Amino acid sequence: MPRLLANRTWSRNWSRIPLLVVSLSCTPSLGLGDDLAASLGPMVPSCGGIFDLCGYSDRQTGKELIPRAFERAMLFSEGLAAVRINGLFGYINTAGKIVIEPRFDLAGTFHDGFAEILVGQHTGVVAETGKVVLEPQFGRSTPVMGDVLIARKGQFRQKRRPEMEELRFGGLFPEDSSMGLYSLSKGWLTTDTYEFKPFEPGRPKLVWARNLNVKQSRFGLMNNEGQWKVDPTFDAVQSINKGRAIVAINVKEPGKLRRLWGAVDADGKVVISLEYDWLSNWQQGFANVQLNGEEGFLDTNGNLLGGRFFQKVERDLQGKPFKVQLDGKWFGITAEGGLVDVPEEKPFPFRVGEPITPSKNTQCKSGVSIVSKDWGLQDPDGRMLVEPKFEAISCFRRGIAWVPDMTRNAWCPIGPDGKARSKPDCLPTYYEVEVSHHYPESFDPDPFRSSVLWMQAFLKHGENPAYPAPRLIGDRIQGTGSISVSCREIIPCE
Repeated sequence: MPRLLANRTWSRNWSRIPLLVVSLSCTPSLGLGDDLAASLGPMVPSCGGIFDLCGYSDRQTGKELIPRAFERAMLFSEGLAAVRINGLFGYINTAGKIVIEPRFDLAGTFHDGFAEILVGQHTGVVAETGKVVLEPQFGRSTPVMGDVLIARKGQFRQKRRPEMEELRFGGLFPEDSSMGLYSLSKGWLTTDTYEFKPFEPGRPKLVWARNLNVKQSRFGLMNNEGQWKVDPTFDAVQSINKGRAIVAINVKEPGKLRRLWGAVDADGKVVISLEYDWLSNWQQGFANVQLNGEEGFLDTNGNLLGGRFFQKVERDLQGKPFKVQLDGKWFGITAEGGLVDVPEEKPFPFRVGEPITPSKNTQCKSGVSIVSKDWGLQDPDGRMLVEPKFEAISCFRRGIAWVPDMTRNAWCPIGPDGKARSKPDCLPTYYEVEVSHHYPESFDPDPFRSSVLWMQAFLKHGENPAYPAPRLIGDRIQGTGSISVSCREIIPCE
């Protein structure tokens, strides 16, 4: 398959310098691009206190703007933010006033006046007026282009703990099954055989899509009528940043399959040739690029900073191009691409987090302590928050703590008053600590009973280090051996 090249006349005739790459991602960086960082808005969620409640603070200064009164707080969109109160989600405005009463199990962000909501096991859509315009009936129903949704049939599939679950399009936990475009006014616009990915931020007119039912499934750009604006051409795609969306194609070469990276503009036209081995998102005006073992900085017009590649390139702590390596020697690089002596690096302007200090399993982040012998919670002043009467208990997270309910054979939530809550829904198992690619050691054939015994061992070790700590077992894929969970931070434990 021929390469897709932009209309560009410059040529490369510099010498190639061999480079041994020690660590290199095979796909572009998933870090925040300039556009995404700027889109967060001035008000961001801020959580803490003994019950881990949430409010909103200024993104730059950290000043509290809306007090911490909510169990969960999502990002603002179109002047509204989803918040959880007593286990149910509603929406507040930028003044912190409730404008849509809490009645949903989960709620998403607004797009063109519509937001996805979850009730029970199905999702629907609510308008900014508070009216439910699509009764919950789908597994997903995310507004993306006006009244057009990306929809999946079936039930909602929870991917994370209740206090972490979100209704988002894309992100770290994309849908792993086929979907379709559905109009609130017209019904299905496509078959439900597609995979979708975001193309534009804000109020998009196009979305990346590929039909999973065809032999060579590739991404193209689809409009809000379910028609192709750009025919399926690409094997990998990202959303727009600084007017450019990174794309890639797979090219068969003798003995291997090579992936070539480039970028398209807001119309889907190739403006940076698909000829690079790697291309990151744009940050501070430049993307990191690699070709044949060499590295460089590429602007949004496809021009290399300094007009060439180098052995290695590095950014400073603010993300600006900082230095390059040429013939084994490091040089600083200016905004115009000139080479200078390596300058002194300016310190990072933001506050660096405190060093991690291991804490006991019975010590919560907020200063609250878990006490026994029947388990309860005690505040930093020694006052009982939750009377000790449970077989095990978690710290408060997002306004709730989890305790085993032996009559239900499940872990169920309690509120700050220590009383049982009806929402969020009970969980079949609960573990205070999780590590990717590891699973808790088994204490009993019954998963619920095993989780209770594991948590009891976790807490008993916090009370008395001589009591054996429970372990997390590697999955033998990316997790090897086992980890003794002898403190909450795990990494500095042993």
